[in-house]
Amino acid sequence: MARRIAEQSQAFSIFWLKKYGYLNKDYSLQSGGITWTHNFSGDKNGINFYVYRDDWGTEHEDVYIKLKYIHTDYWSGEKNDIELKVPLAKTHCYFGGVRYWFKCPLYKKGIYCGRRVGVLYGTGKYFGCRYCANIAYQAQFEGGKYRVGSVCETDVERAYNKVKRIFYNGKPTKRYLQYLKVRNRSNAGWIKMANKFDYLAKR
Repeated sequence: MARRIAEQSQAFSIFWLKKYGYLNKDYSLQSGGITWTHNFSGDKNGINFYVYRDDWGTEHEDVYIKLKYIHTDYWSGEKNDIELKVPLAKTHCYFGGVRYWFKCPLYKKGIYCGRRVGVLYGTGKYFGCRYCANIAYQAQFEGGKYRVGSVCETDVERAYNKVKRIFYNGKPTKRYLQYLKVRNRSNAGWIKMANKFDYLAKR
C-alpha cells in the first residue's frame, strides 16, 4: 500500500487543543469542532470532539476525547456515524503541571497500538497515529528525516529520561539544561505546526 503524506492528510493535534485552552483548565467536559479543506477539490470535512475528565484530581483520573463525525465510503457513498474514543496519556513536567498526549486507539494486525503521539491522522474511517495510518512526512519522500524545529518527540523523551537530578550544588545539572534546550526547541516547532493547522482549518 502506498504511503500517504502527512502534510496532505487530515490531522488532529494535541498542541492545537492546548493552544485553544481545551487542556489547560480544570474541567469535566470541554467540546469543540474542527474543519479541514482539501487543497485540490476544495471539499470540506469536519469533526466534533468532546474532552472528558473523570475522577478529576484523584489518582484514578481518566482523561479521554470522543471524536464524532460522519464517514462517507469512497466507493459506495454510504454514510456512517462514527464515535471514536481516544485515551489521553500524561507526563509530569519538572516545574509542575502535566503534558497530555493522544494514545493511538487503533489495532493493527489484531494488536492494540496505544502509541503515545502528539498528532492523530485520518486513516479513512478512523483516526490514529501515522504508523497505523501508514503516513510519512514529505521530507521522508525526499530522502530526509522529518523533525519539527529540527527536534522530534523521541529526542525530547530521550533527553528527559537522562535527567537524574535537576540541581547539584545549587546549580542546574548539565543534563537538565540539555533537556530544557531540546524541549524548548521542540515546543517552538510544535507551536509553529499548531499555527499551520489553525490556518489550514480556517481555509
